[in-house]
Amino acid sequence: MSAPENAVEADRYYVEVRFEQVGPPAVQGWWSDGEVALRKYRGWVGSHGSRDGAVITLQAESGGALEPMRTWTKERGEVIHRR
Repeated sequence: MSAPENAVEADRYYVEVRFEQVGPPAVQGWWSDGEVALRKYRGWVGSHGSRDGAVITLQAESGGALEPMRTWTKERGEVIHRR
């Protein structure tokens, strides 16, 4: 398992796309390989990131806890929480 761009190793990685703050994600997935999860995140930013209200997140799960690594919104662009 590899972590995206020198990130701390995690048990697995979670990526989601939300178009509304309430309710389930529109698209989501779990990956054990951090580089694969980062590619998915970037792909979803490309395909959904220009939509108003879209929030795309990449999170690392370790020991059952999710930690945000990257967040994308059209209004703010990408915020890197942790590498």
